[in-house]
Amino acid sequence: MGYPRVSPMFSGLHGASGARGDPPHPDSLIVESAIGEVAALTPAPLPNGRGVEAALVFGLGFGGLDAQGALDAALANVKNLLLVHGRLHSRPLIRMEPSPVRAKLAENGKPGVWRREEWAEPTWQDHAPDFSRTAEVAVRAKRKNSYPSGAYCKLEYEPDPQTVVNERAEYLVWRAGLAALAERLHEAGLTAYTALPPAAAQRPWMGDVDGAAIADLFRPGAEGVYAGEEARALAAERRTGRRRPVHGGATYRGRAVKPLRSVEEGWK
Repeated sequence: MGYPRVSPMFSGLHGASGARGDPPHPDSLIVESAIGEVAALTPAPLPNGRGVEAALVFGLGFGGLDAQGALDAALANVKNLLLVHGRLHSRPLIRMEPSPVRAKLAENGKPGVWRREEWAEPTWQDHAPDFSRTAEVAVRAKRKNSYPSGAYCKLEYEPDPQTVVNERAEYLVWRAGLAALAERLHEAGLTAYTALPPAAAQRPWMGDVDGAAIADLFRPGAEGVYAGEEARALAAERRTGRRRPVHGGATYRGRAVKPLRSVEEGWK
């Protein structure tokens, strides 16, 4: 929506002829409708199993992380997750390694030391009591390895643990959305393709591994792996070595090749 039909981004949605202006492939319309149904599911598609929030914070060891908020945000965005990563042939980013930690640096580029102080600030009314607030200020050492009472260093994690939780929530919801989408497409009557359950691991950071790879469509005897007459025809063409005709798009005619100069004539 909002883009003209002649936009190059829609070049992969044309029918068998592949020419621009042709109607979209029927299966693409079915997939689009199924993605909308998955996004409108009530309740929304959730990862299988219990303890989803515990899985989101697994191995982080921090309190105060908003796992439920990260999950709600990902569920509200499930349609975009399916569309974007499907178009890019990618997965949501997840970090398998723990976040590295370092001391927060001061302005001089060295690990900083801070302390909390109570600051009294006068109000605009002379008769009103002064307002006090807690401020964090940088402090310097009195002498080597000796700092004022209450001084502390601050640790920073990159990325922030909440960011890791958000990424895990997006991955879980994306994977659950794929499973729900495959179930709908299995009964949707696709004409040339068959939807398979997702092979992506459900919780990779907890030790889950990917499922078996998709079977090779073009190996001998693979005509029945996927449903659809077009898929079986492609397998037969590949097995016999026939080349598929190229439809649409720019065509290039071969140029006549100039004969090379002989050794006697010399090279330039």
